[in-house]
Amino acid sequence: AELARTGPAIRRGVPLTAPFRWLRAGIADTRRTPGPSLTVGGICFVVSWLLVAAILYLDYAVLILPLTAGFMFAAPLLAVGLYEGSRRIEAGEAPGLDATFAAFNRNRFGIAFMGTLLMMFLYGWLRVATMLFALFFGLEAPPLEHALSRAFLSPDTIIYGATGTIIGAVLASLVFGATAVSLPMLVDRRVDAVTAAATSMRAVTANPMTAALWAFLIVAITFTASLPGFLGLVVAVPVIGHATWHAYRDLVVPAEAP
Repeated sequence: AELARTGPAIRRGVPLTAPFRWLRAGIADTRRTPGPSLTVGGICFVVSWLLVAAILYLDYAVLILPLTAGFMFAAPLLAVGLYEGSRRIEAGEAPGLDATFAAFNRNRFGIAFMGTLLMMFLYGWLRVATMLFALFFGLEAPPLEHALSRAFLSPDTIIYGATGTIIGAVLASLVFGATAVSLPMLVDRRVDAVTAAATSMRAVTANPMTAALWAFLIVAITFTASLPGFLGLVVAVPVIGHATWHAYRDLVVPAEAP
């Protein structure tokens, strides 16, 4: 209870239309900084294919779907440079390719701590997903040509899918609540990671419908962008990253405000 009362002030009653305004602002920021923004998106595209290639090489195709879903856990950390870019645009400063390094330098420990937490969530989700698959389909991981058919065509599919969806939704909700505005806040202010995560949780719970719509839009855009061989992530990641900065500015009262 004490933790919930600490940290910067938050705004309540943020309108349900706000996420669409955040996306428009994210598109505008991406257009203003095409080089740095698309570079981050391109890195996400390359990393996605490297992960898939590694999984196929190791013949552990069962992890492809969990890793695709788990992208949501790591994505906020990848966008740290985008938050700094939007901060610079808002401050009238010139954004550049050094934004990512500058962002980490503004709050190294806090961002590193949050990054470690996100990686722990991702690792935990992969372990749970692997154990679930083993529980329903056996201990031996099938090759790619059989993995998807066993996951989707097996008689146990409905129970397996429902169980995985529920567990994944709980973990994703926790991650979203803790990171909705915490990483932009760590870039913007000299606060610790716990304060930032607590403030993020308070902002989300104070605006549940708006936060739920924002989370849905992030999932829908990311999923759609991943369909054409992850190519859409080149644009989707920077747009969502910049938009998250504007979500932070709407949900958390600026430090200089009374």
